[in-house]
Amino acid sequence: MLVEGPEKKTVSSAVATFADISVSAQDVVNCSYSQWYNKFSSYTYTKAEILRPVPIEFINYLLSDDIILPKDEQGSSLFQKVELNSDNEYSDWEEEEDDDADADADEDKDLSNKASPTSTFPSFHQKIKDAIQRLGGKVAPKLNWTSPQDATWMMMNNTMECHNATELYLLLKSSDYINHDIGHAFECVTEGPQNVPEGFEYELVLRKWFDINPSMEFRCFVRDRQLIAISPRDLNYYTFMKDFENEIVDKIDLFFDSVLLPKFDSNSFAFDVYIPKPLTTVYLVDVNPFARQTDSLLFSWNELATMKSDDDGPLFRKVEQANSGRFASRAHSQNQVPKEIVDASLDTEALVELAQGWDKMMKKEDGD
Repeated sequence: MLVEGPEKKTVSSAVATFADISVSAQDVVNCSYSQWYNKFSSYTYTKAEILRPVPIEFINYLLSDDIILPKDEQGSSLFQKVELNSDNEYSDWEEEEDDDADADADEDKDLSNKASPTSTFPSFHQKIKDAIQRLGGKVAPKLNWTSPQDATWMMMNNTMECHNATELYLLLKSSDYINHDIGHAFECVTEGPQNVPEGFEYELVLRKWFDINPSMEFRCFVRDRQLIAISPRDLNYYTFMKDFENEIVDKIDLFFDSVLLPKFDSNSFAFDVYIPKPLTTVYLVDVNPFARQTDSLLFSWNELATMKSDDDGPLFRKVEQANSGRFASRAHSQNQVPKEIVDASLDTEALVELAQGWDKMMKKEDGD
C-alpha cells in the first residue's frame, strides 16, 4: 500500500526512541461524548441521546463472560428459528441426531428458567428501549469514547445498526473496544494516577442510525492547538480522492479554525469528520484523545508527536494505489474470530472443510 508522505530523510544509526506524548486525565474526559456534544450538536450529522449515569449493574453485565440476552424484544432476528432449505442444509456432511435435539431443548429450557439479565437494571433497560423508539427505531451505540466497530461481525447486517435493546447488548458485550472504554480509557494518562477521576460517569450514547459514504470520513490530528495531519478513516484506494484533496483539506481546516478551536478545551486531540458530496458541509462525528490508544491510521504516533507544523496547512495523506491485500483482511478482524475462520471465509471449500473438521472433533469429544 503506497501513501503520500514527507520526503525521505537520512535516518541516524542511533537507537530509535518513541517521542513522549503528554496526556492528562482532563484531556480524556474532554473527549467524552457528553463533554463536547452539547457544544457542537448543531454540527453533527445525526441526533443522539446520552443516557447517564450508567448503573454499575449494567457495567457489570457488559463485563460478564456470559452472553445472555433478554428475549423481551418481539421480532428480533437473533431469536428467529432458521428454516432449513437447499442453501443452509448441510445434509452432505452432517446428520441430525435425536440426542442432539433433546440436548438443545434441555439447554433452551435451562436458559428460559434463568432470570433475565436486565432484572438488575430494569429502569435503565426501559430507558434504552424508549430512546431507541424516539430515535426512529434504528441506532448505533457507543460508550463515552468508543463505538463497538470490532463486533459488527456478530450482527445479522454486519453493521452497528441496532433495532432493539437485545441487538444493542449483543454488540456491546462482544466488543473489545467497549471493554477498553470501561477498564482502560485512562491508561494513556502520563501525569499522576491513571485511575478513573473522582466524579466521572460512564454514559451510553445512542446515535440515530444513518448510512454514510465511508470514503468521505476523515480523522484529523491536532497538536498544541494546530491542525497538523489528516487521514481517511477508510484505508482503501479511491481514484477520485486526488481530485478533491485540496478542497477537503481547505474545508476541514476552516471547520477546525472557526468551530472547534474556539470552544474545545484541550490543546491536543483527534477529531473525525464526515464530508458528503458535494463537499459543502463538514459534520463532526467524534473526538478522541491525542494519545497512542487512538488509531493513527496512515500516520505513526511518533510521526504525529514530532512533525513540524506547516504554514501551508495540515499534511493530508491518502492511499495512493489499489491494494488487493487490503480486501482480504476486514477492518477490526483482529478483534473478531480465529485466523483459520477468517481464511476459510475467503474460500468456500475451505469453509466446508473447517466445518466438517469441527463437527468431527465435537462428536469425538462427546464420545470420550
